[in-house]
Amino acid sequence: MKNISRITLIIAALGALLFSCAPLDRDNYKLGDPVSESQLSFTSSPSAATPNIIVLKNTSSTPGVALWDLGNGSTAKGDEVSVSYPFKGDYTVSMSLYTTGGSATISKVITISEDDYGLLDTPGFNALTGGANATEGKTWVFARYTRGHFGVGDINAAPEVNGPAWWQCDPQGKEGCSLYDNEYTFIQKGTKLIWKNQGYIYTNENGMNHLGMGGTPNPAVGDFDVPYVPADNLTFSLDEDNMTLTLSGNAFLGFYTGASVYHIMRLTEHEMYVWCGSAAEPGNAWYFILVPKDELKEPDPEPIIPPDPKPEPEEAWFRPGAETNLLRTAVDYEQWFSGADWAGGLEPGISVKNNITITVPDGIGGGEWMGQFKIRTHIPAAARERFDFSCNISATQPGTATVKMTAADDPSDDEFFYDGNIAVNGTTLFESADHMLNKDTESILLVFDFGRFPAGTVITLSDLCLQKHIPLSEKPEVVNLWPDATVSTTQWFSGADWSGGLTAEFSMLEGNGFEITVPDGIGGSEWMGQFALHTDIELLASHDYEFSCVVTSTSESQFTMKLTNDPEDDAKVCFYDNALNMKEGSAVIRKVGIKPASADAEAAMLIFDFGRTPAGTKITVTDIVLQEYLQ
Repeated sequence: MKNISRITLIIAALGALLFSCAPLDRDNYKLGDPVSESQLSFTSSPSAATPNIIVLKNTSSTPGVALWDLGNGSTAKGDEVSVSYPFKGDYTVSMSLYTTGGSATISKVITISEDDYGLLDTPGFNALTGGANATEGKTWVFARYTRGHFGVGDINAAPEVNGPAWWQCDPQGKEGCSLYDNEYTFIQKGTKLIWKNQGYIYTNENGMNHLGMGGTPNPAVGDFDVPYVPADNLTFSLDEDNMTLTLSGNAFLGFYTGASVYHIMRLTEHEMYVWCGSAAEPGNAWYFILVPKDELKEPDPEPIIPPDPKPEPEEAWFRPGAETNLLRTAVDYEQWFSGADWAGGLEPGISVKNNITITVPDGIGGGEWMGQFKIRTHIPAAARERFDFSCNISATQPGTATVKMTAADDPSDDEFFYDGNIAVNGTTLFESADHMLNKDTESILLVFDFGRFPAGTVITLSDLCLQKHIPLSEKPEVVNLWPDATVSTTQWFSGADWSGGLTAEFSMLEGNGFEITVPDGIGGSEWMGQFALHTDIELLASHDYEFSCVVTSTSESQFTMKLTNDPEDDAKVCFYDNALNMKEGSAVIRKVGIKPASADAEAAMLIFDFGRTPAGTKITVTDIVLQEYLQ
């Protein structure tokens, strides 16, 4: 009865509104009275602390919302604001008043008589510029040896929290393009900015079109190098209240996005980590990490440690000459190579003997899928049947290859796997283990693409191995460290307010693994559903390891995994992947050649995050393998 009464009241209220408004019976609609400049006024007074801090106050005779252009590249809102002017000079301050009848603007010039460098003696300015005593300023460059020094994520998915979730650049990942030629010197006196870039900047096709300048495709790392000369007399402004860095003269940090305002995530004397929203690609948030130029050093090479004496190992996991290799019989192949017009018609040189050699033809277009070589294996696959694949790819010139395994009757399907960015410089071993189709196929199709290699490159495919999946537990050379470890757990689950307090039901499984149910109220973002397994396994920075597990879920989502022993110390992170796809059913996660970044991990911690997984999802993790990696 209470609900019925409430509904009745709502209907009655709506009826009253309908009959009282009678919009079609009225013709006296109008805005408020127009506002004029004569109705606007504001005062400017020096603060008691220093004449270089000015207090601005709206004293207009009509009410409205006051927006301020402070004459130093900054803006503000409100009837009373304070603004710092560290340097002497004349500043034109404008106040715009917005009312129901429109808006008007007035301006006045504020004169600052003396410099006050004390206003710049702040942690942010000192970290950025080196302080007032650094008369030549402080020069910053891209942190090219740090993973994630350049990356991109979703601007609509809490950039400050989720970071570059879509893609992070590997160390030296853009070597060979103009990105690393950019240098930025910030000088505190006069807030000057000196930008050196060797005459080029780096951007993608959307950025180049937005900039309105043509560039040259970069065959080494993709995208474009564009001729660009920075403007003279550049300046910057640092807003430590709102944590933003603004560059004048449409300047930007190396990679053009159409933005000059950068949101500061971290600024210390040793590192600057910022992001900006892209005007060229409105859905993108681009991330940049810079370090002082005099601190940029290539990491010391990994020490060469002689291997421990071991008895002769048994046959390797991938065994091209073994009975398990299904590719020992004859196969069919086809090819399609094209110029930039995608018309096809180019003829590569192909030789199929013990190995397969392909010579990239003249006129190759330079893009992915312009140099396709397909092997129809005639090997059938049943739904959910698992396979391993490996091969050696060698090339006489550096380039980027694509390898894809799918069903011959539907080559656009990526059910097996797709890796489109395999850097080949000399000989590269490609391995991809434990893949399965979700449907039957009469023939597995192997697709290689060499459209991004220079014309004349001779590419050799050798030691092709396609076999029924051999589990890690059947590799006799190594020992799984996980089953004998002491394991304890912690968890932290939270709603959208990041206050925590949610509890997930879980149970540890006999052998190794666990089962967990995502609690109601989960917030939907990464790190809102943390479940950690703490072990006593020591991982050495001098050793390589491999990890795998099977994740079974009752719903689809993305999840995060991180192997470390100190979540706050990147030096001890073995791997971190926040873009793992969880299908309804089972998925196998495998990481090979992993190690702590630079410091031993005394007690390995395996962290899962299910914050983006729907409430009520039941997740089971089994068959955890953590062992030394043997190729």
